[in-house]
Amino acid sequence: MREIDYIYQNFDPSAFVKNLIKSKKEYQNGWGQNFLVDIVLDSVRDINQLKYTINQYQFTNISKIKAFKDFVKKYGDKYSDEDIENYFFKKMNILNSRESDDLSDDLYDLNSLIAVHIERGEFFRHFKKDFDITFYGQVTYTKHTYNDSASFGTYRDYYCLHVKSINKFYLLFFQHDSFASGMEFAYVTKIFNKKPLTIELMRLMKKGDKETHPDKKEIIVKQYQTFKFDKEYNRIFSEGYKLKHEIKPHFSNEDDYFKYHNTKGKKSITYEMALAKPNKYFKSYFKDWKQISRALGGPISSSYGISRPKIKEKIKDNPFFQFVMSDKLNYRNNIKFIDEIIYSYDDLEGFLEYVPEKIQNSKALKEEIRILRLFRVKDKKFIVKVFQTNKDKLEDLVKSYMPSTIFDDSYLMNELIKLDHNFSANIGERLKKDKKFMLKVNKLLNKK
Repeated sequence: MREIDYIYQNFDPSAFVKNLIKSKKEYQNGWGQNFLVDIVLDSVRDINQLKYTINQYQFTNISKIKAFKDFVKKYGDKYSDEDIENYFFKKMNILNSRESDDLSDDLYDLNSLIAVHIERGEFFRHFKKDFDITFYGQVTYTKHTYNDSASFGTYRDYYCLHVKSINKFYLLFFQHDSFASGMEFAYVTKIFNKKPLTIELMRLMKKGDKETHPDKKEIIVKQYQTFKFDKEYNRIFSEGYKLKHEIKPHFSNEDDYFKYHNTKGKKSITYEMALAKPNKYFKSYFKDWKQISRALGGPISSSYGISRPKIKEKIKDNPFFQFVMSDKLNYRNNIKFIDEIIYSYDDLEGFLEYVPEKIQNSKALKEEIRILRLFRVKDKKFIVKVFQTNKDKLEDLVKSYMPSTIFDDSYLMNELIKLDHNFSANIGERLKKDKKFMLKVNKLLNKK
């Protein structure tokens, strides 16, 4: 089945109305993308998609949405389709678990197609029991409206949508700009408690545009019987039109869930499962020591260069680290492996408890461990002195040898920024909230 057909067949008008009322703040902002696309998609029933997401809460700790956490807490793995409908559909008005932040080309093409169906009124005309479009209108402009000829062609489509279940009339407008990259949508000019007269709607259309274009002669307002939907739109957005509906799989046990995502699904899911339960999934997921190194804070190359994370947690709170560095495996005896990950850990002493003495005293690591320990002392003046005497190596010292705590230390960051203003980009999130400190930083940067 095509995705567009699935949407039409599984659209829930009552859920749409609830979402429309809930989205009032969005459309009152005036400008933005066609928010109705998101509301329509959020109002499409897809129980398989919900089951797929429920699995994530059953078998991983990746997701944090309270509604799903509470559902799993209540039902565990003993739930039926009826339980899902009662809890998500009826109680929470959650009909699916689509990923609205998906930036894939497929989603873009689908959203563009749905937008046209909505903007032409075609979508709501399919649900005559629930909606009725009582008025169609358009605002265009004479060629003198804009100073540049390239901008000529801007127009606005209006229609008045009667939402029957709440007996409200929404005057919607859709702005098309020849100079814009796509459609811009500006809500709801007004909501009426009873059917508005045509003359009133025409007046509102003129009024809205006079605020932007004061010369009335440059505004042309027309009423239409309907906005025709040309099937050519389906061809224009053919990638979205051809997109097939994906039936999301769901599983009754954890092992099957892991096997699916490790072969066909999302590797990010199996990665998190392997970290959480290395005794079960380590060997199935990790294939080489470089992969393990990256999971434990080893260097990561990107278009921005080489980076490494700063790991704040104590070693005693990191079961994956303990597993990898246990006697079951031989990584603790691999100098190259230790050298890759040691720089990422604030808890240096906890780290070294898992590294054999002969490795710590090796020619390759002994000096590095000494330098790392220097930066774990509480004497901040000493650390600043090291900064001042190693200006040429400052970036490497800070990023490789310093613990993450430095980035939220007002004294140390102030001294660092004095030496190199570029370190202002490394200020920690907690320190950014310190208004007095940020005022000092801004003064330093302004002096430059």
